[in-house]
Amino acid sequence: MIFELEEFKLEKIESKDLNKILEIYNSNGEFLINHMDKSVVTEEWIIQELKYMEEMDFKSCKIVERHTENILGIIDFKIDEETYLSLLMIHKDFQGNGLGHIIYQGFEEYIESLKGKSIRIDVVTNYDSSVLKF
Repeated sequence: MIFELEEFKLEKIESKDLNKILEIYNSNGEFLINHMDKSVVTEEWIIQELKYMEEMDFKSCKIVERHTENILGIIDFKIDEETYLSLLMIHKDFQGNGLGHIIYQGFEEYIESLKGKSIRIDVVTNYDSSVLKF
C-alpha cells in the first residue's frame, strides 16, 4: 500500500486490475480525445503505459474504496525533490462528488510526510473548464 485515508487507499496497480484500469481510462473519453487524440485505449496500451511509467520511476496506483474494494480511479506520480503528479483520473461515474479533492489532499499529506517541498501538476484544460478550477 502506498498510503491510505479513512475511506480510500492507494495501492500499486497489478495485472489483475487491467480491465478496471482500462474501464477508467475509457470512461474519460473527452480527456482521451483532447489529451491523446484517441477515443479509446486498449489493454495493450495500458500495459505499455504502465511499463513506461515504471521505467521512468513513476508510481502507478489504483484508488480503492476501502469498504467495497472497488477501484474508483488511478494516479501516477514520481516522488522527487519536486514531486510530479502526472495523472489523477477518476472514473466518470464517480466524478463531481469531491473524490478527486479528497485524494489530492491525502496525496499532499503523503508527500509532506516524506518531506516533499513541492508538487508539479500537469493539467489538460482545453476540454473541461472545471479541471482548472479543481
